[in-house]
Amino acid sequence: MSKIIMIASGKHIAQHGLALKKQLKAPDELDIVVAHMEDAVQLARKYVDKDVDIIIARGTTARMLKESRIPVPVVEIPVADTEIIETIKLAQEKAKKQNPVIGYIGLENVIIAIRSFLEILNLKIYLYEVATTKDIKDKIKQAQNDGVDILIGGTLSCNLIQAAGMKSVLLKSSYASVRKAYQMAKEMQFAVNLEKKKTEEQNTIFNSVSEAIISVDDKNRVSMLNKLAEHLFKQNSTELKGKHSSEIFGTDQVHLIEKVLLSGEKIVGQIMKIQNKKYALSVIPIIVEKTASGAIITLQGITELQKIETAVRKGLYQKGNVAQYFFKDIKGNSEEIQETINTAKSFAKLHSNILIVGETGTGKELFAQSIHHASTRKDGPFVAVNCGAIPSNLVESELFGYVDGAFTGAKKGGKPGLFELAHGGTIFLDEISEMDLLGQVILLRALQERQIRRVGGDAIIPVDVRVIAACNTNLHELVKQNKFRKDLYYRLSVLIVNIPALRHRKKDISYLSNFFVDYYNRQLGKDILLSEDALKEFEHFNWDGNIRQLKNFCERLVALADKSIVDSIYVRKQLNNSCWVEPEPAKNEILNSQIKEPIQEMFMVNNKLVSYLQLTALMSQYKGNRKLISEKLGISRTTLWKYLKKANLCHGDDSFNTHFEA
Repeated sequence: MSKIIMIASGKHIAQHGLALKKQLKAPDELDIVVAHMEDAVQLARKYVDKDVDIIIARGTTARMLKESRIPVPVVEIPVADTEIIETIKLAQEKAKKQNPVIGYIGLENVIIAIRSFLEILNLKIYLYEVATTKDIKDKIKQAQNDGVDILIGGTLSCNLIQAAGMKSVLLKSSYASVRKAYQMAKEMQFAVNLEKKKTEEQNTIFNSVSEAIISVDDKNRVSMLNKLAEHLFKQNSTELKGKHSSEIFGTDQVHLIEKVLLSGEKIVGQIMKIQNKKYALSVIPIIVEKTASGAIITLQGITELQKIETAVRKGLYQKGNVAQYFFKDIKGNSEEIQETINTAKSFAKLHSNILIVGETGTGKELFAQSIHHASTRKDGPFVAVNCGAIPSNLVESELFGYVDGAFTGAKKGGKPGLFELAHGGTIFLDEISEMDLLGQVILLRALQERQIRRVGGDAIIPVDVRVIAACNTNLHELVKQNKFRKDLYYRLSVLIVNIPALRHRKKDISYLSNFFVDYYNRQLGKDILLSEDALKEFEHFNWDGNIRQLKNFCERLVALADKSIVDSIYVRKQLNNSCWVEPEPAKNEILNSQIKEPIQEMFMVNNKLVSYLQLTALMSQYKGNRKLISEKLGISRTTLWKYLKKANLCHGDDSFNTHFEA
């Protein structure tokens, strides 16, 4: 935290400073110390490297601090006219004689102020200007020789005057003067911090660029250079500053720099060799009042330039719409996930639209990007669209683009739509179930015609795009409820990939838990291991948020763990602290339930044991209505179907499981 330091030359100033500090909203931003003259200078030097912005001082001490060249601004406590008048009157009273001879020992600025009162008050005062402690002693002797009865001065002066056997009066600063100095210091501090910020911004920019940069003055001497330049020439800035550019560059390059300094015209892209590596050299003049007062020299490796050019060309084509993940990035060894991956790989080779269905956090976009990379369109763009984030009035302009002047606020020159950007590649329509009916009509037209027209335009633009849509709800059910268009549903669901929820692939939970813990061990520099019982605790948890929830929990676990091996108790504790977990039934409760009814099969439903007879009772109570039963148990109908099938309570109709439901 940056601070203001008040160096008080006397106790009364320190007291004013402490009183002021109590009134501040942030009192820690003001420190108060007591020191005089040379001692104050030595003390101030110790504060230079302690994040001090401003020093406040008084009189001779302030002047000595300013002259000491300490790299911290000094604000002087002013001497008010009323303070001078009151001190002179006090000296007259303290002298205890008629028409006493009064003297003042101090700085020139106070002496000038006192002179202005001499004529007004019709007084004669001897004025002795001092600069050092030795000066004070000499001036006291001179005052004695001049027959002075009483001397006015600062704290140190008064101490020396009294030691010499003379009467003294302290020229005090009022609380108002101390507060005024602090206000001036705060204003100056704001300016100082503003300049610091500006300097840091410049340094950050200077050292963040990908070129080596060197600046030279009008005499062609090095004045500044960035970190890359230091690394390139294997010398630090201290060694290079002040050197002539001829000591760094070859003869040809020095000639170019001098030419720029003379002509004021820049030179760009000259090739030069440094340590057998080619660089592009540019020299840009610094023009001040139509004259080159220096130059900026930049060096960039030719290989790096070629890489940048390649990246720019690719970026201009794809505009950042690139798939990052492959099937190898989908982790899991269970039969369920491997079967889903194999299905997706088979679909990737085809050209039809794909609908990916899965609960939140199962990795739908991961599958979409992997399908894109495994398809014949892998070299084309991959454009991801969150359908739920596009307002209905902007769907058409976002998907199809618009021409110049199509509507108020339209970008000059128009804008291509997402379908145009995806031409030759894949467009991923995430959360397709969140798109309203108007947006569905607009999307259906593009899928049917395979061509689009920009908003406000007349030209028909053909687009070659493969559509992969994703949702976490039962689209077929939404069609029945007239919340999703049937024709669009069948356009999108040519090929369906059902991603199983994590709780339906129990074998993967331990594998993924260890995988994520290892990942965050590397990230956080830890070495955490999960015990066998800890892994079982992971497997017993429901993981409604699926892999995303598991990954986030593993990060929390690694970050908070204070022991190398994590057991089930610690896992349970963190689960309770991070999300709602119902307590497990006590062992005696399970035994009691076994006594009361003959359990043929036990199922873990939302971390609660449910028996065969309980399922049978629910089937009877709700007359086989699976929707009501699943709501009662707090699970999806797909999950209920699996339990019923396992308990041999399903009869006949398998159509229920045709479409995934979250």
